[in-house]
Amino acid sequence: MQIYNLKKQEKTSYGEFWTARQRQSHSIHHSVSYRASFKPELPSYFINRFLEKKGSVVMDPFGGRGTTAIQANLEGHTAIHNDVNPLSLFLAGSRQEIPSIDKIEKKLNSISLDENIPEEEMDEELLNFYHRDTLKEIKNLKKVIQEDKSPEMNMIALAALSRLHGHSPGFFSVYSFPQFSVTPQAQKKNNLKRNLVPEYRVVKPRIIHKLKRDLKNPVPEYYHRYSANNMYINRNAANLGLDGEFVDLVVTSPPFLDKVDYNQDNWLRHWFLDIDTTATAAGISIFKTVNEWRMFISRVIREAAGVIKPGGYFVMEVGEVMKNGKVIPLDETVVEASRDSGLEWFETVVNVQNFTKLSNCWNVSNNTKGTNSNRCVVLRKY
Repeated sequence: MQIYNLKKQEKTSYGEFWTARQRQSHSIHHSVSYRASFKPELPSYFINRFLEKKGSVVMDPFGGRGTTAIQANLEGHTAIHNDVNPLSLFLAGSRQEIPSIDKIEKKLNSISLDENIPEEEMDEELLNFYHRDTLKEIKNLKKVIQEDKSPEMNMIALAALSRLHGHSPGFFSVYSFPQFSVTPQAQKKNNLKRNLVPEYRVVKPRIIHKLKRDLKNPVPEYYHRYSANNMYINRNAANLGLDGEFVDLVVTSPPFLDKVDYNQDNWLRHWFLDIDTTATAAGISIFKTVNEWRMFISRVIREAAGVIKPGGYFVMEVGEVMKNGKVIPLDETVVEASRDSGLEWFETVVNVQNFTKLSNCWNVSNNTKGTNSNRCVVLRKY
């Protein structure tokens, strides 16, 4: 239903515009988890609503795990994926070309993970997560991934990333959190609390099992035609370095104040891919105040406005956050930040839904902590 608050001149739509049910989208989206990422149904809704023909250009300045880029390719569009974290570029770029499971399995079977690792290279802290023989296999795979950048090996590396830590026997680690990497000290405490000792878990079968689930749905025949033209950028979202008005649609979701530390949460994945954590931490934006966040978002919107075509749309998904005991609806802040940007406020779309299992897991309830609603501010370049 449409709600117009004439006093505030608001244009807001409330409803269930996309499903709250889990894993309803293409299986390739579920290759890896990533904290604070939105559901593929969100960009799909706006892609189908605002793009009339295939071959358009869809951009995400805060690319995360690549949800917008991959959904754009699945629906017949080219994508521009940007993120300041190099891990994000791998998560998205590794699915630019998706080989058959037969080719991937052949590649995996051709490599050996049995080479002995010198004792001084075993990383004692990692033994809080892994059995010594499992860690040996992980380290051997890590070496191969550094040398082999083929599409098949990229998919193997992606599956391995998703199996590094979790709460079931399908993961390489002893019981841990799947969404983010806890510290070795926290894992050690967890092991003592649960009376756990890492057991040997063979790496290859777990990778293949995961990949068969991820690739159970074939991508459309046109997928690679559009993904071949994707751009992957590793820059601050307020300084993309792009020229010209060629983007049809932006769908993105920025970091929300200081709610998530993307660098610390992914330290084990950074280790596996040899990403410099220190350099990455320096580039990731974490904001302590709403005013700092608003000023940054204002710069991001202006940067995007410079590359969006006339008539194109900019969609930013935010939520409500609790700060100093007060609920802050960030969509209003985005509208404020868009003033004099070259983009005009078109509407705000609020997706009304029940909380997911993950929200309940983190004890997120309405207006109490974290982000708990999809509030999408839509801007247009007239």
